[in-house]
Amino acid sequence: MAVPVEEAIAALSTFSLEDEQPQAQGPGVWVLTERGATESPVEYSDVAAYRLSLSEDTKALNQLNSLILEGKEMTSVLYTYRSCVKALPQLPDSMKQSQADLYMETYQVLDLEMSRLREIQQWQASAASKLAADMQRFSRPERRINGPTITHLWSMLKLLDVLVQLDHLKNAKASIPNDFSWYKRTFTQVSVQWHDTDSMREELDDLQIFLSTRWAILLNLHVEMFRVNNVEDILQVLIVFAVESLELDFALLFPERHILLRVLPVLVVLATSSEKDSESLYKRVKINRLINIFK
Repeated sequence: MAVPVEEAIAALSTFSLEDEQPQAQGPGVWVLTERGATESPVEYSDVAAYRLSLSEDTKALNQLNSLILEGKEMTSVLYTYRSCVKALPQLPDSMKQSQADLYMETYQVLDLEMSRLREIQQWQASAASKLAADMQRFSRPERRINGPTITHLWSMLKLLDVLVQLDHLKNAKASIPNDFSWYKRTFTQVSVQWHDTDSMREELDDLQIFLSTRWAILLNLHVEMFRVNNVEDILQVLIVFAVESLELDFALLFPERHILLRVLPVLVVLATSSEKDSESLYKRVKINRLINIFK
């Protein structure tokens, strides 16, 4: 006997529909259509359920991928950076009595732009430290046999690529030193009225060194990587992977190919910091293979 619709609705209204109730079927995950599984839509949160010895690696992968996303935002900030100095007003001689107010307003405008550059400075230091730590982890004797996966290699290469692009953009943007020079000048004028500016001056000096030093990001990465020895092995692994991938050109998409072409020279420079390291590298990768790629 069929139940009347009104009674069925009344019965359903008595069911408890509280939030966060357990469900028999979880949320669906979209299907990835890629030639290789180099990303995880669930950020490898399912690894713990299988009790595999991959928790350390997947945690590191998630950190690298988060840094890559943040780095792309930093790259956009630098790429779209335009000089603010040209838009700042200049007072005529008849209004020199308002110079102090103009300095304060100018400082407040430029401080917003300089804060974005400080974020880039802090981010690149954090990213270089994380990348170096990850490389050193795979340089331990017990990890040389069970080395990084293809996914992990790509994550390291992508993060290195972001650092390389940031360094190139920082060197190419002439507007950044001009704005900073004006910012420092206005800071000198307005800070006279303030107390305890030592920490601000120290931060300003650090930012000036970062902005005025060419290849400051890669130099910092080099320092971070060689705080501990034995990173040469993982550098050679990355170089061999990049060279073989470029030689098998049909297996690469254009963005991936461009990543490898940008980072390979940097990897070679890092891996040949001494004559002994150079000999070790060129035994694994003949120099003619590198010449064929770079010519």
